[in-house]
Amino acid sequence: YLIYEEVQHQRALRNYPVAYTELIARFADEYELDPYLVQSIMRCESSNDPNAVSEAGAIGLMQIMPDTGTWIAHKLDLDDVYTQDMLYDPESNLEFGCWYLHFLSGRFHGNRKLMIAAYNAGHGSVEDWLNDPRFSENGELLTIPFEQTARYYEKVTAAYENYTTLYPDLFAPPAIPA
Repeated sequence: YLIYEEVQHQRALRNYPVAYTELIARFADEYELDPYLVQSIMRCESSNDPNAVSEAGAIGLMQIMPDTGTWIAHKLDLDDVYTQDMLYDPESNLEFGCWYLHFLSGRFHGNRKLMIAAYNAGHGSVEDWLNDPRFSENGELLTIPFEQTARYYEKVTAAYENYTTLYPDLFAPPAIPA
């Protein structure tokens, strides 16, 4: 039984690898995010591959669409230096993804479900759903009407549960100097 548990644990570690943890910790702290959420989204978006490009054209670790990258660069006052190639750079891509998650957190009052859904479907879609009594009640999203987004939410949530269980000390709070 213990051997079976160890095999399961090793399989889980292979299925939920960590990557770029120092960058995640830095930008999650800077943008007031849960670093486990960032790691979970990154894994679901790109399988931690900085060179990933989706069929829709999203680029890099956090799968930033080129138009969104241009918009975020403007918000970060990077207009003079921004190029789309920056989205392949892990540091730039993670900063852009974390900035965008922070933007969504502000828009949806830190509601993780709404942030994850909006990361996939766009904040306009989520705002429409929140205003539609078929999908929400009293400001709470009860149903995600886009099947792809509903599956995405489940995948990110499962990844989050796995990362927090498998690596409970990965993003431990910084040690306070004596």
